[in-house]
Amino acid sequence: MLTFNNWSQFLKIVEYGGAAVAVVLNSILLILIVYRSPKNLGAYKYLMVYISVFEIVYSIMDAIVEPNIFSSGPSFMVFRFFKHSSYGRNSGFYLVVLYCASFGLCVALFGIHFIYRYGAVDNVFRKKYLTGRKLIALFLIPIGFLVWWSAVCIVLFRPSTQSDSVMRIPLLVGFDTRIEDVSYLIVHFHVADKHGEFHPNWLIFFGMSNMWCMIASSFFCIIYFGIKCYVKLTQSLKKSKIPSYYIKSIQQQLFQALLMQTLIPVVLMYAPIGVLFFFPMFNIEVGFISSFVTATIAIYPAVDPLPTMFIIKSYRKALLCCFDRKPKKRAIEAIELQS
Repeated sequence: MLTFNNWSQFLKIVEYGGAAVAVVLNSILLILIVYRSPKNLGAYKYLMVYISVFEIVYSIMDAIVEPNIFSSGPSFMVFRFFKHSSYGRNSGFYLVVLYCASFGLCVALFGIHFIYRYGAVDNVFRKKYLTGRKLIALFLIPIGFLVWWSAVCIVLFRPSTQSDSVMRIPLLVGFDTRIEDVSYLIVHFHVADKHGEFHPNWLIFFGMSNMWCMIASSFFCIIYFGIKCYVKLTQSLKKSKIPSYYIKSIQQQLFQALLMQTLIPVVLMYAPIGVLFFFPMFNIEVGFISSFVTATIAIYPAVDPLPTMFIIKSYRKALLCCFDRKPKKRAIEAIELQS
């Protein structure tokens, strides 16, 4: 039987385990990018470094914040315990905001990844849009998304005495936790009037529309530039000559890695968060099971580097060499023969 205590322990293991694995794997990927990147990878490796560093920072922040998600009727909240923490309730709120805002940064990264990937196969597009200040502006877009979503969370999703009273009993029943012991931000999709009837909270719907706008713009970039990248690569391969085969192979490997890195966030981030938004919007009760989203989000940075590490041939060879004992045995045999 699933109990709160069992579920809470499971989430904690996933969060800490995911953070540890993410830091290790992304650190290994950083080493591979710096020392084993193909020569024709060019400036694309800097974007890969950018993403790996972000995922390391995100994983560490996830372990520090220890976020929980709880849904009750038309509301859901993201919270952290502060009772045994060095951060008080107010400072804990801003930690939760930063954690949530990092999702906006992550969404933007998916989009610019495809823009940059297309620029790697289209020289005209790269020279026109991805050089000098324009390139710097592209790299600043994720930071802009982070600030944008932080502002929305601080202004519209801030807790109040009213939200304390609304969530006190559901949180106590569902999470065995007192509202006074947590820092949180809260989203009320519907509010009750004096007769107990629920009505849409249009200001909150407006706030959430900002997130849908971020997700929609990111998906547009993924689909539009992904298709253009595929078409460009297909055309290049048809005109391929033997001297340029190596370059085309690298481009194919990068595109395959990028496709896998698209499926991973869709399955582990976009879909779970979409489900999380769906139930409160229609006033459907799911309770503490809604916190499964924190588990899938914690797993994401641990899984994301794997496609790049194993699809790109030079990275895969470097990793396999670390576990291949045959070269060492051959070296020892050669020394013995010489002696």
